[in-house]
Amino acid sequence: MWAIVPIKTFDRAKQRLSNVLSEEERRGLMLAMARDVITSLSSCKELSGILIVSRAREADSLAAAFATERFSESPSASLAEALTQATLHLVANFNAEGIVVVPADVPAIEAEEVDLLIRSNPGITIMPDSDNIGTNGLISSPPLAIPYIFDGKSFKPHVNAAYSKNFSPKIVPASRFALDIDLPEDLLRVMQEAPRTQTATYLSRSGIEERLIDSLDRGARL
Repeated sequence: MWAIVPIKTFDRAKQRLSNVLSEEERRGLMLAMARDVITSLSSCKELSGILIVSRAREADSLAAAFATERFSESPSASLAEALTQATLHLVANFNAEGIVVVPADVPAIEAEEVDLLIRSNPGITIMPDSDNIGTNGLISSPPLAIPYIFDGKSFKPHVNAAYSKNFSPKIVPASRFALDIDLPEDLLRVMQEAPRTQTATYLSRSGIEERLIDSLDRGARL
């Protein structure tokens, strides 16, 4: 079983936070989240390896720091296409028999939960976001048992794809995968729900947490 961690970009990461974070702060946030994700995956007993999928220069440093593999997708590849290319690479070169797709913006995940999900995987396991709209984690054994979608609204399409391939997918709502970082309120959620993560440390030490709290206080007084 191999984990794939796609990281599309650092320079233009998290555009939906651009009204509260600068480009440099968003780059720092993306790096902290990626480190949290890879740190947890590196402690998993059920994984044979981790593949970072990215063309970003920072991915080289991450791969070296965590002794992981790195794969560069085609320049024009969508996220689903990049994941498909990476999966085929793992099957051809590492004999991967299963894949765990883990986005780089789910900093609250823990190795113990990932191991449990892998051990209990019936073939397809899907971890939705907190709104049950997107897919924040996907386990597939064998690899490419269903096509990757990952278009921001992929939870139900992934479920439907599993049934169309005669799989009864295991759906795991309210997992540690549910907390992804897209909106300003998510930044405060990670401080509350995952205070020991590198992401929370970054938000605190950078002054972002204090700035967000002050902003919310001012809004409440208006």
